[in-house]
Amino acid sequence: MPIRVDFQLVPLDRMSIPPFDLSQLPFVVLPDIEVADVSDLLPPAMFEYLRAEVGGHRMRVFHGNVKHALVHKYEEPEEWRLDEQQKKEVKAKGELINEVFACSRIVRPTRRLGSVSGYLTTEGRLNPGQTTFPDNALDVPEALKLFAFRNRDLEELRILIGTFLTAMHGEYWPFRMAVQYYYMGYEVNDWKGRFLYWGSAALHALYSPKSEKLVRRIKAFLGETTLIYPPDEHPEFEFLPAEPTTVGDVIEDINIVRNCIAHGERIADGYFQKGRHGLNGQVSYIAVLDDSLAFIVRETLRRILAMNLINNFTSRRSVSFFWKAQGL
Repeated sequence: MPIRVDFQLVPLDRMSIPPFDLSQLPFVVLPDIEVADVSDLLPPAMFEYLRAEVGGHRMRVFHGNVKHALVHKYEEPEEWRLDEQQKKEVKAKGELINEVFACSRIVRPTRRLGSVSGYLTTEGRLNPGQTTFPDNALDVPEALKLFAFRNRDLEELRILIGTFLTAMHGEYWPFRMAVQYYYMGYEVNDWKGRFLYWGSAALHALYSPKSEKLVRRIKAFLGETTLIYPPDEHPEFEFLPAEPTTVGDVIEDINIVRNCIAHGERIADGYFQKGRHGLNGQVSYIAVLDDSLAFIVRETLRRILAMNLINNFTSRRSVSFFWKAQGL
């Protein structure tokens, strides 16, 4: 039976102190999925024939001699032998690595590096099939551009993935929709688009479509004094003074800007003035709000998983009851 292998390339943090401990690889996330060094399976020469079509810049990760990836290896029976139920099971296996990657973006959102799917030969080499490359037009918010996986991120991913998969395959629709909108926010390279995906759709699903309730519940659940830029989470603050911005500092402004975008109103000039210092100089306040919105949605999803609260996110009614039970 053919052995299919799906790869989602990921960056490992080798610059922070301590750097990623490569001796922990391969790191098992699920029985059939691990984070591993795939340099031997995906040598640069394998992709050289695509250079003219794809371009050197988009090939930059694939040209590297060292590659790490989420890896899913599984048997894939010939389709003509399968009944309808077996076809569904095969399809679910093919989607699993994308679900694990989606969960990883709740733990540690990183730039997308590309993916490869193929089949192992009898000699143990990869016969590549579909390959996707980084899209030059897409990027993460400013504060996330240096993010890479640390050992503790993989540990947390392994802890959360079971609850995450339960939620994504069950009747937990507010949570599922919020995850989908959160993920889609990384597939657009426009902060206004992210504000609609994250500030309207995701937060409305998790908290409330009413602004006053939404702001109050976010402050209570995440904490008004919670830092948007925890120094131990952001590599850039190894070189810069700590950034004191908190959830309470920005949530009202996020709500104002989101409402302006949603209702086609002009955003005041003050939001485009300087907001904080970055490695490349001044960062605008609207970029700070973009960073903050990414953090608020991500941290809300992470806490729901870590605290196993998904049973409170099965319907709009259950979400309302949950927050009211907290006095919110």
